[in-house]
Amino acid sequence: MNNQNNATMTTRVMQRTTAFARYLQMLRQFNGVGAAIKELDPAERRKIALTALAELTRAEGTEPSQEELNTDWAVESAVAFARVRSPHLQVRTGGIRRWLVSAYRATFQSPYGEVQTLHRQVLRALRTMHGGTGEASQFTWLKSA
Repeated sequence: MNNQNNATMTTRVMQRTTAFARYLQMLRQFNGVGAAIKELDPAERRKIALTALAELTRAEGTEPSQEELNTDWAVESAVAFARVRSPHLQVRTGGIRRWLVSAYRATFQSPYGEVQTLHRQVLRALRTMHGGTGEASQFTWLKSA
């Protein structure tokens, strides 16, 4: 019985450590995405936000496919972040949109406070991109650790 308790505790500690490491990675990515967004003109920001919000709305309104259920959204956000760093504008804007959607899904319903804070920051970024005046100073990005 004691070995089972130790195994359960070890599993919980490993899950928490993994979640925190992913949070730190996504926080660094978030700051990089913020810098990429600041470089865009207001019309392009709005277009990205509208497309991302439409994709999230569509996903929320339907049953998730088996592929979506098996997707590791933190890994998907890492792939999208590589595109955010592209020198080509079309690749970069597609990467920003994909990163925002992936980050939203990766942080959605997390039991951890820091991940919930990151989720709210992603939502705030989408909301600001969608309806803000377009000034770069409106973005409030978390500082990475």
